[in-house]
Amino acid sequence: MSKNEMLDLMGKGGRRMWFGALAALGLLVFVLACATVAEPPTGAFKADLEFPPPGTKWVYRTVDHTGTTTTATYTVIEEGIYEGKQAFRVSDGVNLLIYDKVTRNWVATLREGKERFSASPNNGAFSSPLWVGKSWIARYSYNDRVRGRTFNIIEYWWKVEAYEDVKVPAGTFKAFRLEGSNPYASITLWYAPEAKLIIKRVFERASTSYLGYGKFTTELLEYPAK
Repeated sequence: MSKNEMLDLMGKGGRRMWFGALAALGLLVFVLACATVAEPPTGAFKADLEFPPPGTKWVYRTVDHTGTTTTATYTVIEEGIYEGKQAFRVSDGVNLLIYDKVTRNWVATLREGKERFSASPNNGAFSSPLWVGKSWIARYSYNDRVRGRTFNIIEYWWKVEAYEDVKVPAGTFKAFRLEGSNPYASITLWYAPEAKLIIKRVFERASTSYLGYGKFTTELLEYPAK
C-alpha cells in the first residue's frame, strides 16, 4: 500500500495525525542533533567552569547603544541555598545575583530579598567543560517580575567559537569565546579560566524583543578590585 492510499483510508483526521507525527519526529531529530555534544578533538584544550572564591571583587563597565556608561563593583559572598539548591551568590551593592553551583549558570537576581528576574532551571549559557567547537541548546523559562512578564520557553543556541587573547581595561586574558543566539537576541561572551570570570560580554536585543532594541557591551574594568 502506498503512502497516499494509506492516508486516504485514514481520512482527514488521520492525515492530521500522520503529518503531526512526522513534524514531531522531525523536530525531535533536529533537537537531538543540535543538542548532541561531541567529545573534544584529541589534544584540544579544555577547561572546567569555576567560580571565584568568597571575597573576590571586580569591577565591570557597561556601555549601551546610546553611549550611556555605568560601572559596578561585584563581590562574591558566601555560598547559600536558593530554592533548595546550592548556589553561588554575588552582590553588586544593590542586587544579589544567584548562580547554580553545579552548572555555574545564572538563576535569579534579587533586590531586598525579592526576586526581580529569574531563569528556571537556569539560563544555560555554560556547559562544562568548555572546548572550541562544543555546542548545545539552552532551554529555560524566564520571569520578569518587574514588568510582570513570563516566557515559558526561551531557547539559545550556543557554541564555543574560539580560545583567544582578549584585551579589556583590566588586562589581557586567554578566554573562550562563546556565542549564543535566538530570533530575538544574540550574546557573545568571553570566559577566562584563569580569572574564573566573564571578562567581556556583548548582548544585542532585536527590535522585535518585548523590551525593544538594545546593545550592551560589558568589560572587566578592574580585577581584582580593592
